[in-house]
Amino acid sequence: MNNPTPPYEQVRREIIEQVGSGELRPGDKLPAIRVLAGDLGLAPGTVARAYKLLEEAQIVLTRRGAGTTVAPGAAMEARKLAATAERESGGPIDAGLVALFAGPIVAARARGARDVEILAAVRAVLAGENGEDGGGA
Repeated sequence: MNNPTPPYEQVRREIIEQVGSGELRPGDKLPAIRVLAGDLGLAPGTVARAYKLLEEAQIVLTRRGAGTTVAPGAAMEARKLAATAERESGGPIDAGLVALFAGPIVAARARGARDVEILAAVRAVLAGENGEDGGGA
């Protein structure tokens, strides 16, 4: 795990990848938090955080006494998450969004704004720092 990505995120991504590829299927049981943590040399809280995020994303279900299993419909959710991650890392993007942003970016550059400043402004809008809701879901 010599990677700048936080360990909980590495665990989360690996499970998403295994679900998306079909290596893990709905109903498959995941190792107990303490077992997986021990196998990976991580703190149990790190694995618990990954499992919690996976549960929030509807990839796994955790039931007291039954453990953690791959959720029904998890493969579709895993593919959606993988597609989002691909876009965020520079993969395929929505052409409609590109067209939507093209004009304002050209205008900002015409005012002398540098790309780093434009990106900072977009991040501020997404974070709601402009007094609006940021347009998020």
